[in-house]
Amino acid sequence: MKLIKIFIFAGIIFSFFNSQAQQSKRLHNNWEFLKSDLGGIWEAMRPAKPGSSESVPIWTKVNLPHCFNAEDAVDPDVNYYQGPGWYRTNLKIENPYQNGRTLLHFEGAGQKTQVYVYNTKVGEHIGGYDEWTVDITDAVADFKKDTSFSKRFANQVPIAIRCYNSRDLEMIPSDLAHFNIYGGIYRYLNLD
Repeated sequence: MKLIKIFIFAGIIFSFFNSQAQQSKRLHNNWEFLKSDLGGIWEAMRPAKPGSSESVPIWTKVNLPHCFNAEDAVDPDVNYYQGPGWYRTNLKIENPYQNGRTLLHFEGAGQKTQVYVYNTKVGEHIGGYDEWTVDITDAVADFKKDTSFSKRFANQVPIAIRCYNSRDLEMIPSDLAHFNIYGGIYRYLNLD
């Protein structure tokens, strides 16, 4: 009987702490994509009215996961794109836990990835087939002190991600084999 009570008590404690943990949120919608490179992060963040000359290059609306080789990698008549691609979005980020951390958890992005909060580089990763996490807590807190947080971004945090899948003989899988090296955020991205 004591053993049953211990299991019940342990279950209650586990349920309590599990309900208090920050919940993961999949980031599917409201992304923009550019199949090209930029001169730097500022070009992804600069203010531009739609239709103005500053709005070039034109960003395309996409949902994640997204692979910028979804079609060309399987078309035998064209070479598939190898190069940089940019993603951007604005997120409402409120961490309800005092001293809690805010993380972006990538389930896969290829092949070299850089992550920015507004114009601050917060992390990078090499490898397209493994999960990884970048802590954006401090950069989010710093950006929330900037006047553009409330004035320009309506209390949302701008995130930009650069993925790059060009040839690199030092990485696996090597492009020496018959293997397409996909680019983009082609697995789930989560806000933890």
